Amino acid sequence: MTRCTGARITVLDENFIDILLPSTPRVRRYNMDQHFSSRYGELLAENGLCFLVETFTENASTKILFDAGLTAPVVLHNALHLGVDLSDVDGVVLSHGHPDHFGGINGVLEAIGHPTPVVVHPDAFDPRMIVKPHTTLPMINIGLTRDGIRQSGGHLIEARDTVPLGPGLLTSGEMKTSAEFELEAPTGRLCVHADGHVGADDINDHQVLGIDVEGHGLIVIDPCGHRGVVSAIEHMRTLTGTERLHSVLGGFHTGHPGISANRIDNTAKALAAFEPKLVAPMHCSGFPLKKAVAELIPDAFEIVTAGTVLTVGDVPPDTRTWR
Repeated sequence: MTRCTGARITVLDENFIDILLPSTPRVRRYNMDQHFSSRYGELLAENGLCFLVETFTENASTKILFDAGLTAPVVLHNALHLGVDLSDVDGVVLSHGHPDHFGGINGVLEAIGHPTPVVVHPDAFDPRMIVKPHTTLPMINIGLTRDGIRQSGGHLIEARDTVPLGPGLLTSGEMKTSAEFELEAPTGRLCVHADGHVGADDINDHQVLGIDVEGHGLIVIDPCGHRGVVSAIEHMRTLTGTERLHSVLGGFHTGHPGISANRIDNTAKALAAFEPKLVAPMHCSGFPLKKAVAELIPDAFEIVTAGTVLTVGDVPPDTRTWR
């Protein structure tokens, strides 16, 4: 697979904003100067994720959205303030059928305003629920429908396998959990499977995104860590044939109640063993993992919030103005 020469990732939706974090040589931030300016204004945060991913070669570029946040208004608000023109988006990838990742899809597709490919695993549409001792949360993905996507301008590409999106840019397809300590997961997740029976929801639809940047290595965006971020990295290294990990960011699913210190400790150590340039636990990663990574590999650890722009490799100047 042909690699790209550069990549730019803009976080349009995330759980947090932090106007006190400064920009650095590797990340550009929307900080206090913009937040309190009458020309620009504050960003919004919510329990969701949406990334604008741009990849570049000498003669071309590809621009996709990876996930669509919890709500469209937050994604669209932040896109406006960050100077992002959604009409330039070539396609959308939904990582899995959980509302903090697909919730804004219909409104985002309408804002894109042209027929747009939407890559998603077919199991994302299966009815799923969370059963707790005191309550049941039925149909947590009730807002994700094929008809809703089509009516909003999306053209479905339902795929279980990897999908190439552009030079150096691809989805993972279905993944296996290869690291034993990552088999630990929250309980009570059920799904109505295609044959009608109700059973454990293994979240087989969960996918990550890989970006293979010439001369720099692999960027892995794991939005929710349902297969384990270490397993996801190993999967993408095998899939791309690129051993060198440059960056990994996203939600690593280590922040849920009941996740053991053993999993958190082993995750941090395994991430450090890859010797990445950047590790950014976000969304559902939780403070204990952030602390462990920051202490173990401080030079690689990065706090990534809504409005952060990460650049790797040879990219054209970012002409977007904060507004």
